[in-house]
Amino acid sequence: SYGAAGGERNVAAWLEKIFGPDHPIPQYEVNPRTTEILHHLSERNRVRDRDVYLVIEDLKQKASEYKSERISRKQSCICLQKGPKLIIVIRTWTF
Repeated sequence: SYGAAGGERNVAAWLEKIFGPDHPIPQYEVNPRTTEILHHLSERNRVRDRDVYLVIEDLKQKASEYKSERISRKQSCICLQKGPKLIIVIRTWTF
């Protein structure tokens, strides 16, 4: 079981963070069971937030790498058209 006084304070702080300063925390029965359940939810939320943060940072890094790769490579495209239907596309890459 999760410690009563410290657990209630931690849960209350987490709920304040979740709901923000402009919204009241909904009424709930404060007892060891609800405190334990809410603590468990806060821990899962913390882990999920950390995972989302890591994914976002990874995507930012990949976007940055892609952008720098794109700048360092230049693509030339030559399109030749013969007749109404035949189109030939030649792409060349320079690094």
